[in-house]
Amino acid sequence: MLMFRFIHSLFLSLRSNKNSDSMNIETLDGLAACPLFAGISREEIIEMMHTVRYRVQSYRKGELILLAGEQCMHAHIVVSGEVSASLMGPSGRIIRITMFHSGNMLAPAFLFANDKRYPVTVEAVQETQVFRLQSQDIEFLIESDPRIAKNYIRIVSNIVSFLTKKVGMLSMNVREKVALFLKEERKRQQTDRILVPMSRQALADHFGIQKYSLLRCLKEMQENGSIVVDGKYIKLLD
Repeated sequence: MLMFRFIHSLFLSLRSNKNSDSMNIETLDGLAACPLFAGISREEIIEMMHTVRYRVQSYRKGELILLAGEQCMHAHIVVSGEVSASLMGPSGRIIRITMFHSGNMLAPAFLFANDKRYPVTVEAVQETQVFRLQSQDIEFLIESDPRIAKNYIRIVSNIVSFLTKKVGMLSMNVREKVALFLKEERKRQQTDRILVPMSRQALADHFGIQKYSLLRCLKEMQENGSIVVDGKYIKLLD
């Protein structure tokens, strides 16, 4: 293994100058914000990038980044912009699963899975840049630095926790889904006046419901004094 790492580093050192030249501040900021590099300095991140092959790909709004069913062969990290992950429900309706922002990894749990097919389609919702690293290079980083290994395990564990909550939501009615979302956003934003980070249609897709069902629920919650809806803001009263 030590010989492999030496040969790997020696081979990739020929590429280090090219990688260094293409590593701009925005890309470095995105990597530094990624949980994969938690506890690792920017200087160390730059040194690590000297030993691997990577590419930064730009996407326009509406462009597909990953397609459900494709093989997961790379680690992807959003370094700027915003993307959405969605899948098609049984009725043919698109269900938005989650949003990804700068520093988020895309489907890391599938990189080393037996079935490497992406379960979701990922689309840029604005101008976006994605850092792409080959699977053997992310494996090299994991084997080379225990901090990377621990961070990767934590990322996958958090995904399992997130999906467990998602599964739990399947048994909830519309009001329960909305209430849970608002409580989580209140905790995240640390305010009772919540800025809803997506359109009403996108929020309905996130819940896997029709838009009119969401609007009716919000109206009912406002009428019974639970919330106050003010454009993109929703204030919790209880």
